[in-house]
Amino acid sequence: MKMIILSLLLVSSVAGAHSRLKPSTGINTRSTDPGVKTGPCGGYAKVTPAVLTSGQTLTVTWEETIHHPGRFEFYFSPAGEANFQLLKTVENTQNDNNVPHQYSTTVTLPNVTCDGCTFQMIQVMTENPAAPTNYYSCADMQLKAAGTATPAPTATPVACP
Repeated sequence: MKMIILSLLLVSSVAGAHSRLKPSTGINTRSTDPGVKTGPCGGYAKVTPAVLTSGQTLTVTWEETIHHPGRFEFYFSPAGEANFQLLKTVENTQNDNNVPHQYSTTVTLPNVTCDGCTFQMIQVMTENPAAPTNYYSCADMQLKAAGTATPAPTATPVACP
C-alpha cells in the first residue's frame, strides 16, 4: 500500500510539468521548473549571466516532460524582459508518450552587445488552436563584442577574526 501511495505522489508531482531549457547548454537558466505558465519568465529572479559573444551560434538543449502537439519558439531580448525578438521556431516532432523528449538545436545570437540580455523559450501547445497554452523558460546572458576580453572574477576580501 505504501508503494502505491508513493507512486501516486511521484506521478502527481510530474503531472504539471511540460518543458524547460536545460542548464547544461552553456547558458544560465533561471529555473529548472518545467511548469512555468506565466510569461515572460515566470517571475523568477535573474541569475548570474553567462558571458557569450555577440553573433555566436549557441547549441540549445531542452526537454519536454509531458507531450503536447505544438512548437518551441526561441526569443532574445537585449533589454531584460522587454522587446523580445524571435530567433527560431522548432516544431514538436516527437509525438509519442515516451517522455521526457530531448531536443537540441542551434540558435545564432544577435550581433549586439548587452549586459542584461534574456534568452527565452516558449512551448506553444496547440491542442486548442483558438487558445494555445504556453510554457516559459528563460536564461540570462551578457553579449560582448568579438575579441573583448572577459574580466577575471574579483575576490572579495574576507576579514579574519
